[in-house]
Amino acid sequence: MINTWWFNIIVSLTLFVIYNLVIKKALNKCVNDGAVISLIEFLAGIIILILCPFFKWQFPTDIKVYLLLFVSCIFYAITDRILATARNGLEVSSYGILQQTSSIFIFIWGILFFKEPIIIKKIIGLLLIIFGNILVLYKKGNFSLKNKYVLFSFLGNLFFSIGVSIDVGISEQFNLPFYVSMTLTVPAILIILMNRIKLKSVINEFKVGDKKSILIVSSIWGLMICTKLRAYQFGTFSTVTIVNATSVILNVIAAYFFLKEKDSVIKKIIAAILVAIGTILAKI
Repeated sequence: MINTWWFNIIVSLTLFVIYNLVIKKALNKCVNDGAVISLIEFLAGIIILILCPFFKWQFPTDIKVYLLLFVSCIFYAITDRILATARNGLEVSSYGILQQTSSIFIFIWGILFFKEPIIIKKIIGLLLIIFGNILVLYKKGNFSLKNKYVLFSFLGNLFFSIGVSIDVGISEQFNLPFYVSMTLTVPAILIILMNRIKLKSVINEFKVGDKKSILIVSSIWGLMICTKLRAYQFGTFSTVTIVNATSVILNVIAAYFFLKEKDSVIKKIIAAILVAIGTILAKI
């Protein structure tokens, strides 16, 4: 059962919803966005190493693979730092919808750098994602594009799309938990170095912050990534993509019940459905 795509995607989706709810609480009670996200990310990278013995030990011999992984980690670090601030200022339901704009950027990179063909259904999918985002951003006759957190979200998704495009296919060449650990611990260290965050500031986030939320997110982050990658390994890409796309809708529903995000909930659900359908069309 563990080695089935449906088991892994169900676990991944469940952890994804919990992750989005709990990390919001951790960020809301933090002193420094950069310090707390690097703390959570580093802990997550260490914790996931526990699973290494349960996976095949394999590592690439080509130095280029390690260089590509490091370059992608630089973009992941920028992504995680920017999106930590975006998450702090946006509702979980809105953030989950905006997050899917990464599919638009990945599509663009695919055409420009990987010579992928322009397919009509993908264009329709991207248009649905754009329309869903327009819908969620449209409030009282105006667009909330001037909201810096919305701009941070778009910028973070841009850098994430670059990292994923560089990183594509690399995970299969590593022991999976080790690979996930690298994509968490290395960006965490880079965030600390790039933002000149003192170690005592990182430690202080655990002392004064929401310890329970920090520990929960740290414990499930790596496993969430692992199970998602495993789902794609065991299942067909199209099937897993369709099921995984429901995460956008689940996010809105979970935020409604657990975080009481009841503002414009019908509009958000419609936007989430449009974005989910758009994501499916754009990726399969």
